[in-house]
Amino acid sequence: MKAFLAVAVSTLVVGVSAALAATPPETQSPGRLTVGVSLPSEGFQVGVVKGSEVLYAQGLEIDLARALAARMSLQGATFVQSRFDRLFSAGQKPWDVAIAEITITPERRRSVSFSRSYMSVDQGVLTAQTLRSVPKTIAGLRRLQLCALTKSTGAVVAEQTIAPAKPVRLIGNVPTLMLDLQTGHCDAVVYDAPALGTLKARAPLRYGPFAGVIKTGEQYGIAVPRGSTLLAPVNKALAALIADGTMDRLQRKWITVHLEDLPVLR
Repeated sequence: MKAFLAVAVSTLVVGVSAALAATPPETQSPGRLTVGVSLPSEGFQVGVVKGSEVLYAQGLEIDLARALAARMSLQGATFVQSRFDRLFSAGQKPWDVAIAEITITPERRRSVSFSRSYMSVDQGVLTAQTLRSVPKTIAGLRRLQLCALTKSTGAVVAEQTIAPAKPVRLIGNVPTLMLDLQTGHCDAVVYDAPALGTLKARAPLRYGPFAGVIKTGEQYGIAVPRGSTLLAPVNKALAALIADGTMDRLQRKWITVHLEDLPVLR
């Protein structure tokens, strides 16, 4: 009888522990993870947007958000479109977390908290079709009209590392940035290498040569409002997705360029 009672109690404890482990964290929309995004960025997040409503989305970070939600025992992810810099600025947010190729920097840490890194990247330089001679060094880039996304690490690299003779044109969103490259308003754009490489691979005739990468060793992280109780469960879920190979599979699925093969600009 005692043995039976001990087994019954042990089974009950295990059952209660499992139930507690599966309890989803509190989110703005109960049972769902609301994710701030900034579409489009080739390979990472593309789709259809109406205002702040994301009607359809796909990409590495979209799949990552859904996998995170599942790991945290949530029913799914809802996406909210935003201007890129608002994802890591101070103030109230209409989302639980933000995922949009956000590089972890000390300055941004003053406004939001960051998860552990889920990807290491460098900056890339993609040129326009109208450019006759493609530079092979950072010094060679200084004669060009460079463009970059406003308040991005690409803008910092363009202005400080390259330091071109002409002021860098800062563009508020990625579609306009790439359109300006297509139409010759920019000789080259400085942006995240995986996205530019994937974009060039999928539309090879739309742009000029990929000049190369500038090594920055940036780390992408998931932005969480300061003080949010979600930081710990997000980190735990992300660590599990890295350990079980999910992140590697997502990179192979969505990033269609071999980053190690790209030339390095020095």
